[in-house]
Amino acid sequence: MRTSILKLSFMLSAFAMFSLTACKSGPKDADIEKAVNEKIAAASADIADAGATVKDGVVTLTGQFKDEASRSTFETSVKAVPGVKSVVNNTTVAAAPAPAPVVVASDEQLKQGVRDATKDFPGVTAEVKDSVIILTGEIKRASLKNLMQSLNTLKPKKIQNNLTIK
Repeated sequence: MRTSILKLSFMLSAFAMFSLTACKSGPKDADIEKAVNEKIAAASADIADAGATVKDGVVTLTGQFKDEASRSTFETSVKAVPGVKSVVNNTTVAAAPAPAPVVVASDEQLKQGVRDATKDFPGVTAEVKDSVIILTGEIKRASLKNLMQSLNTLKPKKIQNNLTIK
């Protein structure tokens, strides 16, 4: 009799442990996917064409981020979702826009602009050749900055300063 009570109590203990273990299963894939999709909606300014799938707690992300920092931050936030075991990040980062082309004024435009810019600086002569302004002569130190600013607004390829500063 005593052995049968022990067997019965052992079986009840095993059943209780099994039941408790089964009840402690993590969030379902559908719940994880819903949480991740809410994060995608909240980050819509940083990601385009976003998507997420979940299988056995593994989240697979797709889409395109505006920069690497946004991509990394988003992946970290997805890893923090309860039930996520790992993240497969198949997202990409958008290519940086091409820089604006450099505009260089033509020699004729530069010659007219240089004449206007240097007329207030006696002792300074300027020549334009292949969109390069070549300065010669003498100038006061206090006037040099103003002259250079005026000439730079003309958008030459280069300013070759051969001026002697008094």
